[in-house]
Amino acid sequence: MMRPLLWSIAALLTAGIALSACSDNQTQSDAATQPDTLVTLRARDVCRLLNDMGDDQQVQRLHVNALGRLREVFNDTNDLQLPAAVACGIDPVTDLRSAYHLKRPIQRIYSCDEFIVDSLWMSMPYLVPRAAQLLKDIGRTFQDTVHARGGGDYRIKVTSALRTEYSVGRLRRRNRNASEQSCHRYATTFDISWTKFDCLDTTRLVSLEDLKNILAEVIQDKRQQGRCYAIYERKQGCFHVTAR
Repeated sequence: MMRPLLWSIAALLTAGIALSACSDNQTQSDAATQPDTLVTLRARDVCRLLNDMGDDQQVQRLHVNALGRLREVFNDTNDLQLPAAVACGIDPVTDLRSAYHLKRPIQRIYSCDEFIVDSLWMSMPYLVPRAAQLLKDIGRTFQDTVHARGGGDYRIKVTSALRTEYSVGRLRRRNRNASEQSCHRYATTFDISWTKFDCLDTTRLVSLEDLKNILAEVIQDKRQQGRCYAIYERKQGCFHVTAR
């Protein structure tokens, strides 16, 4: 556990290279020998194309519970999330030495049945166990809800996880709105895209708008259970979630 983390941190600190996790530990060459995998990839591409086109005549509309304006519902500010991140997370990683002395264990997250780890720009696929379990529960509940309402097979996409002080600094140079006191530094926080979902079945396509709103329902349920804080980020196209 520790050595792969140190290698990842070394790469990020020295070269500024963002890392991504392999989906289900398969390489592209492995996928080329798996007929079922090729079908799945085509299904994803078709689903993404239809959602990007916004042609709701070709997709199902599902029942969603209206929550109101998502920016107003999911408004847990960084000032609110930060104390929870500090209490539940690791000390921010500033260099390789600090990575050897984490105050809490962390675990690597891989693409699985419940979610897919997308390209993690400026972050690494590590979370504290509490946050990793929360992510898995959100993914599973999202899938169950879509199925229960007549939709097909989808996975949520994780677009950001653990960030070092170095990656936060680089991100702030590109995005002035990025917080210097980022909760991502504590391995308690992850971003879930609401603009992209992993589609595994083209026989029951669901509109992107409905998928987004069902994901919002699921995250709101976890908030009401006292398990997390969340922000709806419109420009970044994600829900920013911090485990409590």
